[in-house]
Amino acid sequence: MFLLLFSSMVVAIGLVGCGDDDEGQPLDASCFDYGSFQVGTEEVSLRRDVMPVLQASCTFGNSCHGTISGSQGLVYLGPVQGVPPSIQHLQAVLDQTLDVMPVLKAGMPLITAGNAEQSFLMHKADNTLACGKLECAANDACGAPMPYQRDLASAEDRNKIRRWIAQGAKLN
Repeated sequence: MFLLLFSSMVVAIGLVGCGDDDEGQPLDASCFDYGSFQVGTEEVSLRRDVMPVLQASCTFGNSCHGTISGSQGLVYLGPVQGVPPSIQHLQAVLDQTLDVMPVLKAGMPLITAGNAEQSFLMHKADNTLACGKLECAANDACGAPMPYQRDLASAEDRNKIRRWIAQGAKLN
């Protein structure tokens, strides 16, 4: 009796642990629901709200997105963590992201002011690279989610970036 119960538990745990549905897709591979996203009325600031998230997630070392010259063709996302962003840093971030097409053929700019859903940066940050509108998704060529080989930023932090973009991706 014990062996039958134990075997049943092992099979059940194994099935639950797989995380795939009948199509072989992960069960939690949901796309972000922009239809229900609330932008809110409080202004989100690039310097005050967004840069700390980018610095903690993207520019923690010069090897990623922390040099204005765009090391190894990578877009600049602000100074390294601990360096207060100057107006020149903020302008450089906008110059390299706002309405700029990524090297990967995503079919949308890195940041589209006023439209976070059409901003490749958000798809990278949310790990929604297989979702809908990305041209690179058809052949699995969108690259890795960001930050690379680290946990995604919290939903709260990603929403700060999303709100800033939705509010026009201003130099503020």
